[in-house]
Amino acid sequence: MFIDNRSSALRLLAAAFLLFIMSGCASQFPNPQNAIFQSTSNADGQKLFLKTFKVHGGDAINELNDVNVGITGKWKKLITKIQPLVTDFKYRVDSEERILPKEFAYAALYTGPSGNKKVVRTPSSLNVFYNKVPSLDSEVLSSTALTADAFFTFLLGPLALHKWKDAFTRIEDKFELGNNYYRIHLAREPGFGFSKADEVVLWIDAVTFRTAKIQITLEWHSTTKSAHVQVDYLDYIQVGKYLFPSDFYEKVNAPIAIGAHAWRLTGLDINRGLSLKNIDDIEYSSKAKKSAMALK
Repeated sequence: MFIDNRSSALRLLAAAFLLFIMSGCASQFPNPQNAIFQSTSNADGQKLFLKTFKVHGGDAINELNDVNVGITGKWKKLITKIQPLVTDFKYRVDSEERILPKEFAYAALYTGPSGNKKVVRTPSSLNVFYNKVPSLDSEVLSSTALTADAFFTFLLGPLALHKWKDAFTRIEDKFELGNNYYRIHLAREPGFGFSKADEVVLWIDAVTFRTAKIQITLEWHSTTKSAHVQVDYLDYIQVGKYLFPSDFYEKVNAPIAIGAHAWRLTGLDINRGLSLKNIDDIEYSSKAKKSAMALK
């Protein structure tokens, strides 16, 4: 069989050139040190956080016992090649996820072409099962802790960040696609996954005060150091007193700029009366197992 080495070399060169171009589009993470402050409001970071927190139902945060969501999504092909373990795309396609906001606990049962992955994450523990077999692989645990903590934040938006309400700092506004956004920065400790610290920026719509985007750094995991990602909220759903994002688009902003993951809620309900004992085993308890209430 004849192999055209020139064609293979050209394909590799084209791929390398594409990555070079995308790395040139990468952006610096916005923070008080590198952001030029420009404002259309005198409100500081703490006041802006409390405004968006309230719009999302924060006044009733103590009444929010559990949040139960069904998710379906699609990964962009390039990110699965660059970050196969973080995306875990052979398992993380559809999911039933359970959040206990007061305990900062998160659980997910993912399903994909290779079977299922169960994750239970609390501030002091992490358990991961592939097809009901526990994983002790340090890279699996590191990447899974990162994604679990990130999704806890992405799914709850500002409701996930009340613990740090006094630590937000105002940075410059951004005008994008006809909308003005107030932006507030958080130096979060602890960070995401096993990180001691990370950074978070909320983009707040200047008219509605909804949180429209979240940016986070990913400093701990071996393959995500110096990386940061952004999740755009494309739609929302009101459930009782709470406003939740329901349609999401994630992109990597650095070290290269690429689309990563599009996902949406297929179901959502709250306050089943769940506790950690309902979600922390290989399988959900009967109270947690029922699929999230289907969205119309």
